[in-house]
Amino acid sequence: MRIRLQFDRIGPGVEIGPHRHGVETVVYVAGGELVFEHGEGLERRAVVRAGDVLYEAPAEFHLVRNEGTVDALALLASTDPDPRRIGAMLRRWEDDAEPVRRGAAAEIIADGGIRRRRLVCPGDFGSAAFTVTEVEIAPGIADEWHRHPRAEHAIVVFEGRGVVTVGGETETLEPLKGIRVEEGRPHRVENTGRTTLRYYVCSSPGIDPMSDRQTAEAPRRRLDA
Repeated sequence: MRIRLQFDRIGPGVEIGPHRHGVETVVYVAGGELVFEHGEGLERRAVVRAGDVLYEAPAEFHLVRNEGTVDALALLASTDPDPRRIGAMLRRWEDDAEPVRRGAAAEIIADGGIRRRRLVCPGDFGSAAFTVTEVEIAPGIADEWHRHPRAEHAIVVFEGRGVVTVGGETETLEPLKGIRVEEGRPHRVENTGRTTLRYYVCSSPGIDPMSDRQTAEAPRRRLDA
C-alpha cells in the first residue's frame, strides 16, 4: 500500500462535501474541531476535536464543517484500493458507535524520553488499512535504529525540530514537514532542538508498529575520497 497525505486548513464556517471518497481515509485533527455529518441523509453527526482521529468509510456519504471560530487543521491519509479487498471499497459505516477514536482515551507508552500515544490500533474501525500514533521525543533524545519489515510509514511533524535518518540520508524535521519511510528501511528520529519534538506516524497496512519492528544497525557512512 502507498500512503497518500493531504493537509487541509479549514476556516470558520467552511463546509466540505457532501461526497464519497471511494477509498478508506483517516483524518487526524491537529487543531480546532470539525463536525462530521454522515449517512445517506447526513442524519448522523460527530464532533472531532484536536488529537482525535476520524474514519471515513469508502462508500459513506459525508461532509465536514468548521462550526468554530478558529481554523481547523486536518491531516488526511488514504491508500490505493487493495485488489484483494475490493469489497471493502463498498463499505459504509453501519456501527452504532461513532467512527472516531478520541485522543484523550488513547493508550500511552512512555520509555526513555519517548512518549507514544496509540490513536488507531490494528483492526480499529474494522479496517486493516492503518495504524496512527502520535510520538513525542524529549530534547536530546534519539530513537534507536530500527526497521519495520511489513509496513510503510508516513511521518508529519507538528511541533519542534530534529532530524530523521533513513538509510544513509538525513533530513531536517520541522513543523508540517512530511517524510515517507518505506518498509524495511533502517531509520531513526532524533530531537536536536530545545523543545519537545511531536509528530504523527501513519503506517499501512495496519500492523502494530511496535511489534512490526526490528533493531537495525546504523548504515555505514560514506567516506568520499
